Amino acid sequence: MRAKAPAKVPEIKGSTYLVKLRIDKRTVITVRNKESLKRWMAKYPDATEVF
Repeated sequence: MRAKAPAKVPEIKGSTYLVKLRIDKRTVITVRNKESLKRWMAKYPDATEVF
């Protein structure tokens, strides 16, 4: 049985600040604003920005 693909989240209009953040070897997340980036970097200090 295959897992259902997650639905695409509509992009927020006017948000031009998008950063991909590599949390660990496999996990990459997209951060949409600077406040979220600060929060994720506080949780995962070894995270690196991927461009």
